[in-house]
Amino acid sequence: MAAKTLYDILELSSSASTEAILAAHDRLAAKYDPDRAENRSNPDARIRHEAVKEAFLTLSNTAKRAQYDKTVAQAQPKIFNVEVVEPFWTVPKLIILAVVLLIGGGAYYKHKQFETRVAAEKAIAEAKAKEAAEQARLEAEQARLAAQREREEKMEQLRARREQDATIRQMNSERRVITSIDQSAARREAMDQRRVEAQRQNEERRAAIAAQQRADREKAELCRLERERYGSAVSC
Repeated sequence: MAAKTLYDILELSSSASTEAILAAHDRLAAKYDPDRAENRSNPDARIRHEAVKEAFLTLSNTAKRAQYDKTVAQAQPKIFNVEVVEPFWTVPKLIILAVVLLIGGGAYYKHKQFETRVAAEKAIAEAKAKEAAEQARLEAEQARLAAQREREEKMEQLRARREQDATIRQMNSERRVITSIDQSAARREAMDQRRVEAQRQNEERRAAIAAQQRADREKAELCRLERERYGSAVSC
């Protein structure tokens, strides 16, 4: 049995259009999707899914398709119209043809295996590159967020320091005002004390003067009484 071609895998003819190739890929990829419930226990589904994908990647690319068609055409035996007396397909020729087909089929199979391996390695490399790019993006985003948090923390610390300085200045200002008020109150209290003391001293002086005046008046009255009674003032 001849090996299947990429067209056979997509269930198409070699003259299929690009649109037909795309439609066949979508239909068969969905049919053999290994994530579907009915395909999860079928290992052949994953193989067919990969084969459909590989066939589509080759046949959907114009250059790759042309090269593939050329390779397939070269691998197929060429039959020329000749006139022979005896039958052309003798047993030895059939054996040789079978050997050629087996060798060509093996070479084609190896070539497809190589292409499949290259495509898988390419897909793995692309996936790793994408993962590395995503990791780099996440690390850059984390670094940006960390820098933003650091700036916000510094701004918060600066704002707290400014508020603290403002509070200290306000407290110092209030303390100076209170000190000034206390000093003014102390000065007023000292002035009041001096005024009270001066008033007390004045009152004492007035009281002393008044007492002296009463004593003088009493003495004068005593002298007058003595003069009236005794003719002379003994106390004066």
